[in-house]
Amino acid sequence: MISVSVVLPAYNEAARIENTVSITAETLSKITDSFEIIIAEDGSTDGTDQIAFQLSEQYSYVKHLHSEERQGRGRALNRAFKAASGEVLCYIDVDLATDMSYLEKLVRAVSTGGYDFATGSRIIPESDAKRPFKREFASRGYNSLVRLLLHSKLYDHQCGFKAFRRDPLFDLLDEVENQHWFWDTELLVRAQHRGYRVLEFPVYWRHGESSKVNFVKDILGMGSEIFRLWWELFFPGLFSGKGKLFITASLALLILALAATFLGASSVLENIKQASLSTLALASLVYCISWPLRGIRFQQILNRLGNHYGLGFLTGSIFISQSANVILPARIGDLSRMYILKKSKDLAFTTSLSSLTVERVFDIIAITFIAALASSGVTTRFEIASWMESLIKFSGLAVLFFFIALFALSFREGRMTKSGGKKASVISSGEPLHKIKGFVSTFVHQISVVAVRPGAFLTVVASSLFIWGMDILTCFLVLKAFPTAGGDMSSAFTISLVFLAVALGNIVKTFPITPGAIGTYEVALTAVFGLGGIRPELGFTVAVLDHIIKNSITLLGGGLALSGLGLKWREVLSTNTDTLKGM
Repeated sequence: MISVSVVLPAYNEAARIENTVSITAETLSKITDSFEIIIAEDGSTDGTDQIAFQLSEQYSYVKHLHSEERQGRGRALNRAFKAASGEVLCYIDVDLATDMSYLEKLVRAVSTGGYDFATGSRIIPESDAKRPFKREFASRGYNSLVRLLLHSKLYDHQCGFKAFRRDPLFDLLDEVENQHWFWDTELLVRAQHRGYRVLEFPVYWRHGESSKVNFVKDILGMGSEIFRLWWELFFPGLFSGKGKLFITASLALLILALAATFLGASSVLENIKQASLSTLALASLVYCISWPLRGIRFQQILNRLGNHYGLGFLTGSIFISQSANVILPARIGDLSRMYILKKSKDLAFTTSLSSLTVERVFDIIAITFIAALASSGVTTRFEIASWMESLIKFSGLAVLFFFIALFALSFREGRMTKSGGKKASVISSGEPLHKIKGFVSTFVHQISVVAVRPGAFLTVVASSLFIWGMDILTCFLVLKAFPTAGGDMSSAFTISLVFLAVALGNIVKTFPITPGAIGTYEVALTAVFGLGGIRPELGFTVAVLDHIIKNSITLLGGGLALSGLGLKWREVLSTNTDTLKGM
């Protein structure tokens, strides 16, 4: 005989808990004589706890688990399953949105059907499900993201109609970290990665009268959890402790950008339908052309330092490091380029670091110059916001401070060298302090070779301006792809507006808040476009598409470069300074 435990997670369900228990018991009695119903009552404040207690007193098959404080859906389910006695463990939503005629199929799937997990689905074609458009749109987007990033084969991870064999469930319970709405998704994804058999079948489903989901808050939270689980499954041990928390928080901002796209879904979709695909294709081509220019600039920098490498190799290494920067926060991806240069060309740690530093400094010089120039071109139409002025000034001061410090250190190193050849003795010494001094001395000298000498300075500045000009042209073409943008696209004002928007968006990128500045970049562009008279929803659409084009080309190029160099993502994403020094 099958022993079945059905858990009803309940929070403020006083109006329907008694009816749900009655219907569940009636349905279970037709399936098996051995069953129990566990009401996992989670800190209710409407009297659900009293009704659940009375039901447990009245019926021997009803158990009531009460919590004084709200635990969260996942924690309540964990506690209930650990208190259950059945071999088949199920849970169903109290609103009975899924037709209970499917309960027998759910139970049989894991009791006699050979499956370890079973779940109803509202999304697969044979399902009969009706719910508001906003929730349908959000659910399909969410589940598509789970399938794409977490390699799940299921279409609906959140349907509150699931059954599990006891042993497989308990094998995974302690691994599931999320204790709220993402619990279902994480459990099913981990089950598939472990090789357990999971059945997904269509159901008849109707949206309940009320929902405990905080639409914006919980969607954002679940989105960030997707990326948290992605890190754990595909890059285990890459980050832990505070670093892991930092990445999770940063990625939450990414989901904020995705949610913002959803909240303006109808307007954004309408805008996208009107976009010129040929113009977007041209924008993509322009951005592709900018990549060899990046390779040429990096080649110029390394040549000045006495290191001569092929353009294809250098462009590929930039593709890989920039791809890593799209994925990792705080520009950690720059370490990937240093790793590739060390492994492939045995380039010294100090040289790769100094060349990257020069590249980053000249990026800031170029975009600051562009921002300052563009700001003067838009002041005829609107007043520059204080935060924009602050960004430009901060960026300019950062560059100024860098060169003041560089001149001071160069002057000091020059005097020390003339006063007795201390530089050579420092480098040859084995003491840790002397090694650090030697490293700094070499680092400062190499940067000075490129950043201070007039010829090298002007060459790298010119190439940097050209690179960022192509980046801005890409965004301009994306904006031009929308006939509803309005205004004269060739006017000095519109051109200045795009220059300012992209320049400020890239200055924002220098603050390592999110991986690849996804979210912060879009917000900056939307804000500038809005001041210039471009509708916020259109400005946001342009910003998102611009960033999608750039990041997609970056990731595609990074993947091709990895293949060409015989490297793997895990290898370049896991590099750190200790790895570089130990090679």
